[in-house]
Amino acid sequence: MKPLLTAAEMRSLDDRTIREVGLPGCVLMETAGRGVFSRLWATFEPQARQGPTIVVCGRGNNGGDGFVVARCLHTRGCDVLVLLLGRCEEVPGDAAIHLTAYRGVGGRVSEVTEMACSDAAARVAGAGLVVDAIVGTGLSEDLRGLALEAVGWVNGSRAPVVSVDLPSGVDSDTGRLCGAAVQADLTVTFGWAKRGHWLYPGASRSGRLEVVDIGIPEALLARQALGLLALEPDDVSGWLARAPDAHKGTFGHVFILGGGAGKEGAAILAASAALRAGAGLSTLCWPADLFAGAGGRIPPEVMTVPLPAPGDRAVQWGAELWPTVQRLQETADAWVVGPGMGAGDGLDDFLGAVFSEGGPPLVVDADALNALAVSPGLWPPGARRAVLTPHPGEAARLLGVTTGEVQADRVGAVRELADRWGAVAVLKGARTLVTAPDAPVALVPTGNAGMATAGSGDVLSGAVAAFLARGLPALDAAKLAAFAHGLAGDLAAEEVGMTGLTAAHLLRFLPKALKTLGG
Repeated sequence: MKPLLTAAEMRSLDDRTIREVGLPGCVLMETAGRGVFSRLWATFEPQARQGPTIVVCGRGNNGGDGFVVARCLHTRGCDVLVLLLGRCEEVPGDAAIHLTAYRGVGGRVSEVTEMACSDAAARVAGAGLVVDAIVGTGLSEDLRGLALEAVGWVNGSRAPVVSVDLPSGVDSDTGRLCGAAVQADLTVTFGWAKRGHWLYPGASRSGRLEVVDIGIPEALLARQALGLLALEPDDVSGWLARAPDAHKGTFGHVFILGGGAGKEGAAILAASAALRAGAGLSTLCWPADLFAGAGGRIPPEVMTVPLPAPGDRAVQWGAELWPTVQRLQETADAWVVGPGMGAGDGLDDFLGAVFSEGGPPLVVDADALNALAVSPGLWPPGARRAVLTPHPGEAARLLGVTTGEVQADRVGAVRELADRWGAVAVLKGARTLVTAPDAPVALVPTGNAGMATAGSGDVLSGAVAAFLARGLPALDAAKLAAFAHGLAGDLAAEEVGMTGLTAAHLLRFLPKALKTLGG
């Protein structure tokens, strides 16, 4: 898995390299700036030679990296100007050393104050190439003053933009846009990618992301506890090999408890996805009177168990259904609970029985999650192996916060979900996140905006259950399902585009996605 660092984690690695390895900070800054220059030159040499190149520098270490870039451009004979947001005498430490070195080779610096903003904006507007070195991973609050104005100048330029370490204005830890943020064409970061490069909306600001080695030993990273890691194909490959003498019983039996009037399709999608993800058997369980409304939409390979209708015909799900469901426990290897169930009387009593009984592992989704949010006492302490698969709105209800708060710190939200409910949590959305209590958070890099469509989550639930039924540990099942689900969406988008992509396309491409992962 690929480490995605916080600002504090990166700062710790820098400090330990200085103290334990003996590399001075000014040397790390020199290496970082040269790394940016090399990637800039490989991509935008014609623009840099034609010029002018404007390097917009803050007074901190990000600006220090920018001074090194400017010096490298100057020594190549490029027309380069540093716009410093402040006075030269205000630049501290290692950054001051590199500002002096840049000026020492004849580099030009224009000190920008509030009174000189219009001239600075005009210079950026006329640039052939812009380097953003305003602020990096040290940003902890919304931009203001000159820094905020400078982001506006950079974004108003028609020239290509290269950001140093992180587009200025992106929160390194959450991907939040701090009032405003640079839109880069190329971002060059140091050592390892940061969370803000991968978490939206910041992920959309980096352009092409390149990582350069600045001399921090890998051994230091290995000794550091990391909270977020991006999944790679090798991390979820090779788990689904089939023995030549296998039979359908070998691959598990998934039962789906879901469906309600007008929402039968959600449960059907989950049942179909379980088979497409490799379960040997898939059975759809819902009240008997729903089958008439389902018409011919249930695929022939999906089995069905009509549940006796509750005594009150106005109640679709009730405790009276539990004895029938309980008898299926010996047959089931995994359950999906919730797709399309609705929110009627009797549902809490039914779910309370489902959650409290021992039995196969559970995938809890959709209306079952909403019921838990309203009645958390339904979830017993030490609940059996379970995977919760909320979208941001459902996650917000489970945590008692707003959807905006979940999206502002998705890593923190999925971590709290897993810890609070004692289960594997899958926080769906752009860059789905997966974790379990006491485990790092895994970021899923696959998937696209075309998957923001009805039924997409039901397909994911069925896939998770299929892997649970195969015997994978809950965390592994969730990681594999989320990765393959996103990959199926990417394959579908390549063929049909994002606009018309539907859950049916995800079903179609799920086997191909799994094939690429060794299944």
